[in-house]
Amino acid sequence: MRKSSVENLPDLWKATYDLVAQVPRGRVTTYGEVARALGDIVASRFVGLAMSRNEDLARVHCSRVVQSDGHVGGYTGGGPRRKIRILRKEGIGIVGSRILNLEEVLFKDFKTTYPLRDLRRRQRALKKHLRLAGFRNEIERLAGIDVAYDGDHGYAAMVTFDNSSCKEVDRTVIEGDAKFPYVPTFLAFREIPVIEPLMKYVDENTVVMFDGNGILHPEGFGVTSQIGVVFDVPTIGVAKKLLCGEVGPSPQRGVHRVLLDGELMGYSLKSYAASKPVYVSPGNIVSPDQALAVTKKFMKYRVPEPTRVAHIVAEEARRGKSHK
Repeated sequence: MRKSSVENLPDLWKATYDLVAQVPRGRVTTYGEVARALGDIVASRFVGLAMSRNEDLARVHCSRVVQSDGHVGGYTGGGPRRKIRILRKEGIGIVGSRILNLEEVLFKDFKTTYPLRDLRRRQRALKKHLRLAGFRNEIERLAGIDVAYDGDHGYAAMVTFDNSSCKEVDRTVIEGDAKFPYVPTFLAFREIPVIEPLMKYVDENTVVMFDGNGILHPEGFGVTSQIGVVFDVPTIGVAKKLLCGEVGPSPQRGVHRVLLDGELMGYSLKSYAASKPVYVSPGNIVSPDQALAVTKKFMKYRVPEPTRVAHIVAEEARRGKSHK
């Protein structure tokens, strides 16, 4: 395992609260500006979550964080009306629930280390180790992995199927705390520490299937690719949403190529029983055609059996139900 990928992860909660604590009286900022100060606008929704959980109202004035369109938004310290009263008392002009002249009172001058930029650099360094030449061993087993969360406590399930018979041969569930919150495009930093104990069960003839994108991703390196590189295992990504690329020609029934800048990145695959497709792409040490062929074998419903059953098992564990 490439330990550097998950060691020394930033405390994004603390970083967010420290940023908001910098906003002075008489000024406001936005969820998006705080996200930019963390290093990526994609963290905007996480910033909103952090504000909703803020318990240090004396230091972290989350009343000073508003929406990008000027609306004051919610407030964990007593709701929007109290937020408006607090901001008006601090000299902020508000009409209805909207800040007057937002640009004039908007605070952007954060002192920050941009922690998400460092994580993006780590991802791009890992991408250099990506291998897509194809899996040369005989694929004997396919291991579906999924994680269900109760807050930041994760329940990770791995359900293994025999590739010849397509029958389940084993299932394992472990649990542990996530060390990083959910932020879009940074999912691997949340998932990898939780699933790490499962990876000792993956041998050289097993391919891992994960609920997420492989190379069919804006960075060309989705969560499934990152997992594959970190653990040096062959992986296949199966996602429910198309993040990039265009659905192109159909080489066979229920299958369409997905192209990005004219290059084949994966496939749209729809089973006969489903109304919507999934998007299959190689994660690591697997070619696009291998990813398609293996996934197609296990299509019974919309989602292939390894990840579908792993999801069920993980959710049962989260709810406290028994499993094999």
